[in-house]
Amino acid sequence: MHKLAAELRHRELTQEIYNIGDEVVEYIEHLIEAIEDWDAELAIDCLAELGEIVDDARRDSGRVVGELIGLRQALVSGVRAGTISAAVTGEFDIEPPRDVTARTLELKFPLEGPQVISELAYALRGRTDTVLTYLREMVDYVLEQTDAVARNLDMISLPQLYRRSGQSVVVAVEGWLHTVARSNPAYVRTMRGHNPPPFLEERARINAIVAKVAAKRAAARKKGQTA
Repeated sequence: MHKLAAELRHRELTQEIYNIGDEVVEYIEHLIEAIEDWDAELAIDCLAELGEIVDDARRDSGRVVGELIGLRQALVSGVRAGTISAAVTGEFDIEPPRDVTARTLELKFPLEGPQVISELAYALRGRTDTVLTYLREMVDYVLEQTDAVARNLDMISLPQLYRRSGQSVVVAVEGWLHTVARSNPAYVRTMRGHNPPPFLEERARINAIVAKVAAKRAAARKKGQTA
């Protein structure tokens, strides 16, 4: 490959690493929005979507990193000449957020014996806020680690990062479903609907545009056939 073409491909692949991380984070943020609205059914759907995205991210990141390693080896002379940035070192290998499980939530916000409404509300909101805080920390963690690999391919394994992060997110959300949504469905129903997830509105807008374009194409094809 010509040196200029290799450098362009290097930049494209580096950007692709960021894009993969952004997509994983986007679906974690969908879970955040679903839980903020106390929507258990939507959270379950978002978990399924996250699983698919994580599988894609593991496969795609492995492919991209493999090609980048080959390109960087080919461009060693470019590194020495200053035409391509050398690997950046730093404290990127950080600890992930401490896992949150159903047991964690039950211990931190116990509900034992008869409860008055205020005590129940305090515990369920505490459990929910704990999971939301964890998910937001996981978003930051995934972005930071993805950036670390984009700068230095030897930092960590991206496929393993996305696998572990995805599993930890599932455990946390399942903990919320078990200790909040399924254990107190009546309270959750009263909370649901006050904070509609913005990503659903965006999906509806995009779907409307896609449907409009499809309708125009169908009308154009029909007109062409009758002409």
